[in-house]
Amino acid sequence: MKNLIITNLEIYKSIAEDSYAEMVALVQAGRTPKPDGSEGWILHYDPMQNSFKKAMVSIVFTGMWFEALMHILIVKKFGEEKFKEFDFKSYEEKITLLGVTDSAFLSSLVRFRKTRKELVHEKSHFHNSEIKAAQEEAENAKAIRNFILVQFNHELG
Repeated sequence: MKNLIITNLEIYKSIAEDSYAEMVALVQAGRTPKPDGSEGWILHYDPMQNSFKKAMVSIVFTGMWFEALMHILIVKKFGEEKFKEFDFKSYEEKITLLGVTDSAFLSSLVRFRKTRKELVHEKSHFHNSEIKAAQEEAENAKAIRNFILVQFNHELG
């Protein structure tokens, strides 16, 4: 018999996925083809920055989902003491402990970790002059969720 685990894991994933879908719909609604038929789009101003907000929600809740999932999987596979050892380690160290070594994915995860940290702990006086589009970062977060769901499908069932 499996031990009962009370977790918000699926709620976090659902919020991340719903916000991502809403962001995509807002981005699509905010552009129209050029009237002369030439390549490209006319982008419409969104004074409330709704697609940006949805992208941020998707990124933050992907991070919450990832952290909760790493906790569950590491404890299940290695025990609570090992998780305590890895609790404050990077996303990459946690996922590598679980056997994921795909370098492209690990690079995406580094990018995600840094972006999430910058969003959650904004330090506007110390920004690094790198401009990121939250919508593109939400795409990266979605790719990370998809990769992890495929990798650990057998353990999440």
